Amino acid sequence: MEREPNLIISSASRHIVEEKIPFKVDIYKLEGGDGWSLEVVAADGTSIVWDDLFKDDLAAFEEAVATIRSEGAVAFANGGSNVIPFTN
Repeated sequence: MEREPNLIISSASRHIVEEKIPFKVDIYKLEGGDGWSLEVVAADGTSIVWDDLFKDDLAAFEEAVATIRSEGAVAFANGGSNVIPFTN
């Protein structure tokens, strides 16, 4: 039986604070994989995962910070103004 690949967590993964709002930036890839995945998690547990893979982990981290700054931290946290609530 073939073993499952290990998940490699980048040392670029870290907690950051933008506009007084904390975020966890997770950067990871499968062992032997070609690119790095990026996930940003807000304090309320809201998670945003990028569809595209990044060539290296530093590029993924820089994209996370740049996106949070350009979109505004509140857009990522606590169901910011970019979230449209579902109604019946």
